[in-house]
Amino acid sequence: MISFDSMKPTIYISLLFVTLLSVVAGCKRNSGGVIKGGGKGGSETIRATAEHSGTQLDTAIVYIKYASLDAPADSIYDDSLVCTVVNDTPVAVFSGLTTGNYFLMAKGVHKSICPSVALGGKPFTAATEKSDWVVITTYCQN
Repeated sequence: MISFDSMKPTIYISLLFVTLLSVVAGCKRNSGGVIKGGGKGGSETIRATAEHSGTQLDTAIVYIKYASLDAPADSIYDDSLVCTVVNDTPVAVFSGLTTGNYFLMAKGVHKSICPSVALGGKPFTAATEKSDWVVITTYCQN
């Protein structure tokens, strides 16, 4: 019969191995210069404006998805802002972000061309924590 006392060293070594493996596997790596992540907690500012047929949309709402270069499959975004006019340019300003990946989607109205909604999306990577400007081209949705 095997005694529990004789198995203690094996159990401790196994637990230590599993713990170390979990720590190593859980580390976030930036392999090959690929930027990962994205979200709140940094000093990055993204200024986004929407345009349709070369005209800036002052009625646009800009949605942002953190840590993704793709539109969310469930259409749920992490934040949104209504564009406000600053120096004659309608802009949504997302500040306090980290370096990383973002997907921006704009929805607005271009009354003279689109009778309904103009909609468009754009992936964006913030490589350094600074201020970036993103123009999102929109298309008529009927």
